[in-house]
Amino acid sequence: MKWIFAYLAFLNFLDGVITYFGIQYGHIQEGNPLMEFVYNANPVFFLVLKIALSGFLFTLISVQSVSFRRPIPELSFVASVLYTAVMVLHLNWII
Repeated sequence: MKWIFAYLAFLNFLDGVITYFGIQYGHIQEGNPLMEFVYNANPVFFLVLKIALSGFLFTLISVQSVSFRRPIPELSFVASVLYTAVMVLHLNWII
């Protein structure tokens, strides 16, 4: 279970950095309305928020007493599949 949190944290961080630079240079638009609002309010805060969320996931990994009960494993798996799809979309404009 912890590996999937690490994967999500890595993808979230990577997505934040790629999205930040992609929007800055006019290659992409943010597809998530909430994150678009955050980005439009303050692009640096957007990047800091994404990094902080990844840090939070890494913190959860290191806490030994955290119990991953249903539906956390299932939701984490779905999130990882969706984030992987987002990264494929990023690769389309990068390549």
